[in-house]
Amino acid sequence: MRLFVVRHARAFDRDIARWADDSQRPLTRGGEREFRRLAKAIRRWHEPPTAVLASPWVRAWSTAGILHRFARWPEAAETPALAGDAPHGVDGIIEVARQWASAATGESSLAVVGHEPVLSEMVERLLGTTLGSIRMAKGAVAVLELADFAPGHSTLRALIDPSFPRRR
Repeated sequence: MRLFVVRHARAFDRDIARWADDSQRPLTRGGEREFRRLAKAIRRWHEPPTAVLASPWVRAWSTAGILHRFARWPEAAETPALAGDAPHGVDGIIEVARQWASAATGESSLAVVGHEPVLSEMVERLLGTTLGSIRMAKGAVAVLELADFAPGHSTLRALIDPSFPRRR
C-alpha cells in the first residue's frame, strides 16, 4: 500500500490575540501559493491516493483542499485523530490508517494530512528509524510503500520539500 504523509502548508505564527483557538490558525498566502506549486507537481509525479484523511484544524484542512483542487486528489474526510491536540498521537494515527487499509478493497493508497511532531514520528516508526531522524518541513510530503504497519516494514519512496518545485 502507498501512504502519503502530508504536513500542512506554512501557516501564520501562533498569536493568541488573533486566534485564541490554535485550531483556527490559517495558512499564509505564501504558504498557499507554495503548496499549490507542490500540489501541481505531485499530480505529475504520483497517481492520486484512493482516500485522504485530514485533521479538522483549519491549516491542515486547507492544505487538503489545495491537494483536492490542484493535485486532483479526493476530497478529504475529517479525521479527529489527526488534529494537533489528538490524545493518542502517532499510535492513534497509525490505528486509523490501519483500519482504513483493512476496509479498503483492491489496490488502494491513503493520504493523511496533519501536524508535527506526530507525522515525522509516524514516518520514523513505519520506517523503523531512530526518533529525530526525519523532520518534515511545513508543506512536506512523504511517500511510503508499506508492506504492513509494523515498524521497519516500509520503504521511503520520496520526501518532498515544498520548495522543491520552485528550485527546478
